[in-house]
Amino acid sequence: MSTRTLSTTRLDAVMAEGTDHGFTRIRLADGHALFIKARPGARAAEEVLVSPGLSAPDTEAWAGEDSWEEWLTGGNLGADTGTFLDVPTEALRDLIGEHGGEHEDQEGEDPAPSAEGAAGEAAQDLSAELADLHGAFEHGYGADDIRRVFGRISDAGGPYLVCVWDIADDYGFGGNSEFYAEDEDGNLFELQPDVHLWLTGEQETPGPVDTWVCARVRELAEFAATDDRHNYARTER
Repeated sequence: MSTRTLSTTRLDAVMAEGTDHGFTRIRLADGHALFIKARPGARAAEEVLVSPGLSAPDTEAWAGEDSWEEWLTGGNLGADTGTFLDVPTEALRDLIGEHGGEHEDQEGEDPAPSAEGAAGEAAQDLSAELADLHGAFEHGYGADDIRRVFGRISDAGGPYLVCVWDIADDYGFGGNSEFYAEDEDGNLFELQPDVHLWLTGEQETPGPVDTWVCARVRELAEFAATDDRHNYARTER
């Protein structure tokens, strides 16, 4: 039995160029999506996040799973959702082929088929409720802005986001900063770059809320200062 070979132009480009320590989305023809983290020229993706409703094959290539915590999505997405480690390029190519290949419009925001259920409707409602935060950090941000915007997101039922600054001193938090999600045990998780781009006004939407949070940060985080309201600092003066 022959199998039709479908083009995987975006996957090939992502694996050749790498993803600059973040995740890049590959939208599939049927509306599902993969989020891939890879180093340039690697033969396997370092981490792969599958969108809700997309089943990863039960094969050795997809054996290295790092499941999400339920709190990250406000509910149980099922066993098919998670971050998979060290997935070979050929396994990714096979999965893309099983779902009709790559979507022609890689920038679109169509929901995956599974979003038709109650969980998907809740995520869409939350996205609509937070839509006015687009461009909230367009002119920069400080600790007060972080408390206001991130507090709004968590109060609405979204993930608990934090900003990690370089320093804290008598004048407050400052220096370079990075955004993460944090669970109730203090574990940090990487955040989709789309969220930052949306808040700074560089992108119209951040994508579905249940795709914002990515892999857990493996290094133990120790901070010199915090306001206990979404802001941390690595050093204190």
